[in-house]
Amino acid sequence: MPSRKTRILENRQDKLEIPPFHDRSKTSLLLLLISLAGLIVSLMSGFYESIPFFKALCPSACKDTLEIHFLRMPLWLLGVVFYLVAAMLALFRKEMATWIAGPAAGVEALLILLMIQLKAPCVFCMANAAVILLLLMATFRKELFWQETTLALLFFAGLLFWVPFGIDLSHSTPKSAPRPAADALGADDSGIAATVADEVITNQRLDVLLGPQLQERRRDIYRMKMEKLDQLVTEMVLDKEAKQQGKTLDNLVEQIASAGSTQVEESEIDKYIQDNQQQFQEFKGTIPDLRQQVRTFLEQQKKAQVIKGYAHGLESKYGVRILVPVPYPPRITIDIQGAPTLGPSDAPVTIVEFSDYECPACRSTHDVVKQIRAAYGDRVRWIYKDYPLRRHKDAFKAAEASHCAQEQGKFWQYQESLFTAQDLSPVNLVSNAAKLGMAAENFSQCLQDSKYKAVVEKNLREAAQAGLDRTPSFIINGVLFAGGLSLDNFRSIIDEELKRAGLHPQPIEIAK
Repeated sequence: MPSRKTRILENRQDKLEIPPFHDRSKTSLLLLLISLAGLIVSLMSGFYESIPFFKALCPSACKDTLEIHFLRMPLWLLGVVFYLVAAMLALFRKEMATWIAGPAAGVEALLILLMIQLKAPCVFCMANAAVILLLLMATFRKELFWQETTLALLFFAGLLFWVPFGIDLSHSTPKSAPRPAADALGADDSGIAATVADEVITNQRLDVLLGPQLQERRRDIYRMKMEKLDQLVTEMVLDKEAKQQGKTLDNLVEQIASAGSTQVEESEIDKYIQDNQQQFQEFKGTIPDLRQQVRTFLEQQKKAQVIKGYAHGLESKYGVRILVPVPYPPRITIDIQGAPTLGPSDAPVTIVEFSDYECPACRSTHDVVKQIRAAYGDRVRWIYKDYPLRRHKDAFKAAEASHCAQEQGKFWQYQESLFTAQDLSPVNLVSNAAKLGMAAENFSQCLQDSKYKAVVEKNLREAAQAGLDRTPSFIINGVLFAGGLSLDNFRSIIDEELKRAGLHPQPIEIAK
């Protein structure tokens, strides 16, 4: 009969569950195989561009993902390091593998999120996700489930905040259009570009200051897009028409070209040579050779025009719609509540004038402004905003005085006196008001109390935020035009806005 001590030892041995050695070996082998699979996936993604089969497997998305860096290392190299560590643990410290599976899952979840945001379905990323899932299954321990989940969430959340600063996404977007830092903050084109102390520089202001250069580049891009789009639409429309007629595309094109007139007159050749003399200065052939080359070129041009004209005639048949937006200049929004206004609120053209009563350029432009207002009448709504420059000592007080006049219903009459007065001292400001029949005492008190100082300061802030840097400046239907405009410039801009509104501007006689 066994002793009491022997029975206790036997009971303890019965309760102690030690997995057989061969089970532990199988787990280690499984972890090692998973680690090797992950290592292979990481290496394949790293050498993606060197192997044609891989490039065919993942044409562009893998390249985008490949060039993402974290902690100054490419992702594929970090994957290699991770799976080497996992393999070492599988061989020597299998029980530690559980503690790296959780963080790996968190990191992989973030990478999948990045892949979705970049719209880059990378096959290597998806393969790696499958490997991580296998790693989680192989190392799963019920008693450590919550610890492992917590680690995964911690790594996911931590890296989510790190992403804008630690991951270089510059290579995953085209170099010609880098992702601005402001995008990470959710800013848009009308937001803040920079702050200096308590002052701000807006993106709108940058757009305005760089207006001509930016607009010219936008037009160039638009022209390039439209040329290519026209070519693609023409090809697609003609291809559909050829199929409908049971012909090949080449046969249809030849038929169209032969039906149209491509004959080139001698006078056309003469004109082309005359207009392009500089181009032909280094021509080494004879005059007949030159004329033949020009003839051939002009014939090809005419042939292309005939084909394009035929294709354009088919656009309605095949439901062609051109949706590329025309690159109009950036539109500026100005608060006009309470500002002096002439013209109906529903006028098709709204002009906001920022001016200074002491500025010589503003005074000379004022004559043009009066002619434009008289010529266009109810088709233009005219709004005036103050922009007194600091170097003009009486301009700010004159701006205040104009609002005192507005209070008495005589802003526009008083404005006329301000633009023509030689002396804008406070005494003359009051006397000019009295000459126009205003209550001089009330006007003088309004001026002394600086009643409208805050209004003028607000207008100055608005001008700065809108990007104005000179007087006068005009905002016509939201588009800034800096500096004094001529009669012809005003007419051209206003007529274009009327056309955009679906109106046909009538010829207007303006006295010059």
